[in-house]
Amino acid sequence: MQRRLAVKPHIARQFALGIALMGLTLTFLAATLLVFPYKLAANPEVQGELLYDLLGSLEYSANGRFEVIDDPIMRHKLAGLLMNNRLNGREGVAYILNLGNGKIVWSAAATSLRVDGLGVNDSYLMQFTHTPTHQLAVQNFWLKDVGKVRLEFRMVVALPIR
Repeated sequence: MQRRLAVKPHIARQFALGIALMGLTLTFLAATLLVFPYKLAANPEVQGELLYDLLGSLEYSANGRFEVIDDPIMRHKLAGLLMNNRLNGREGVAYILNLGNGKIVWSAAATSLRVDGLGVNDSYLMQFTHTPTHQLAVQNFWLKDVGKVRLEFRMVVALPIR
């Protein structure tokens, strides 16, 4: 009879430990799913890496626009970046602007939403600024075309502020 009584506290401790670990796991999962996407916009380092990842998936074409590199793996990677970071034009947006003529030469969204940043200068260093609705990572860069003409561009990644 004493033997059965000794087993019950041990089982109760294991059960309580299992409940506590399950609660911690659910709390961590909820924090990851609910908090991390909103913290993404507040982290310039992550936003800068996103800008370079997007730019690394594109190439300048003869028609004066940027196109996705013709590789199925790169296309899949770019589609994943755009979807995972909500760059669909409704919440966030990414685009490349030709500084010479002011036209958008690549956009992540079908509709070319343009978010103008306050305080963006012509520096070639990555800049972080914000508008009332978006946090922006901006990178100016230049290329030389076939005629050795220097073309200047600005890539903007704008994530929503929540």
